[in-house]
Amino acid sequence: MGKYRLDRRIGQGAFAEVWKARDMVVNQVVALKIARPEAVSEWGRSAIEHEARIASRLDHPGIVGVRNADWIDGRLVIATDLAVRNLATWMRSNRSGAAALDVIREVTAGLAYAHRHRVLHRDVKPENILIFADGRAALADFGASRFSKGATWTYTEAGTLGYMAPEQAYGKGYFASDVFSLGLIAYEIVTGTLPSWPFDWPPEGYARFREKIPEPVRAVIRKAAEFNPRRRYPDAIAMYKALERAVAKAEDAPRRRSNRRRRKRLTAPSPLAVHAEAFRRVHGRALGLRFSCHRCEGPISEAMRHCPWCGASENSFKRITSYPLVCPDCERGVRREWNACPWCYAGRIVGNGRKPPRDPRAERRCATRGCSGELRPFMRYCPMCKRKTRRVWSHPDLPDRCPRCRWPTSKSFLRFCPWCGRREPRAGAFVGRKTR
Repeated sequence: MGKYRLDRRIGQGAFAEVWKARDMVVNQVVALKIARPEAVSEWGRSAIEHEARIASRLDHPGIVGVRNADWIDGRLVIATDLAVRNLATWMRSNRSGAAALDVIREVTAGLAYAHRHRVLHRDVKPENILIFADGRAALADFGASRFSKGATWTYTEAGTLGYMAPEQAYGKGYFASDVFSLGLIAYEIVTGTLPSWPFDWPPEGYARFREKIPEPVRAVIRKAAEFNPRRRYPDAIAMYKALERAVAKAEDAPRRRSNRRRRKRLTAPSPLAVHAEAFRRVHGRALGLRFSCHRCEGPISEAMRHCPWCGASENSFKRITSYPLVCPDCERGVRREWNACPWCYAGRIVGNGRKPPRDPRAERRCATRGCSGELRPFMRYCPMCKRKTRRVWSHPDLPDRCPRCRWPTSKSFLRFCPWCGRREPRAGAFVGRKTR
């Protein structure tokens, strides 16, 4: 289509299709939104061009910007940056509270920018929030938007049930209606549960919400998801300011507590902590046990899918990895030259097209003919072609084999398999457990 070469269709809606395409002039991969001819016939050119006009006025990292918009063969074609996935698929994996809060802050900032320019989105939902290769989250699809002149402007024909504000379902959409949708999404990101009618507090999954999100931020999300619009933030501008204050307060709280003079309570470490620390001293360097589990604080490595001491599987390395980039799915480190995440199945990333330099830590080469991928210990997939590792790994510091996945473990020390999470029936039987 014109200067674009279509690759594959990645989405479709009632009025348009979205394709992965390549701009042959600048040689860049883009996402191409192509309006259907029947949509043009039904709504007219001016209405179809509405989304491009709105998005072109909004220049913010939290909003998917329009690279180009043109009519090609009677179809309106809108080119934007290509995202890795949308928030609906991103939420299927366990996410740390820090990663979820980063997405919430980025989307709130983008929505606040739109409200500041008097743009009401009216259809804030996970499918309209895109995640890019660098982990950035941005709000897309302003096709249902209108330029709002005030908070009493009403609409009746837009919105998505499940994330729609109660007053919007009755035909009255305000800026606070977008805030309500974002509040529900924020809760769902953290807990995996979408609050439903009648939106009583606390909703299902609140224990997980309280565990992952600090108290000041919990209050902001609760106010955003208030059933009564009068009790909500009037717009995303007010919500974003409150959210940033809450985050700053949560980050400053440990520092304030540490300045108080308190008598130190000398408590003996748990048997599990002593056991884990002894294992780290002996095998930590060889296994890369440079990190601590967020639940039990036991030593873990970035390659481990499960904590070998408590079995936790939602550890995030987003802020502590030594790699330059982070996979948006499993939140483990990746390199710029890689085309796929070697740690998780879903991790598809966009490499920079350069040949990766020789990796001194690699122990294997990819078995695919013609692939130059190198595999570090315990990688599950080739970072270049995504071929699954067929031959299981072995390690001298992990002499045993897990009966389930056949990957190396230590029955004498580890309580859980670091790769599949299987609990070892004998390991740690003497560690912090009561016997009859």
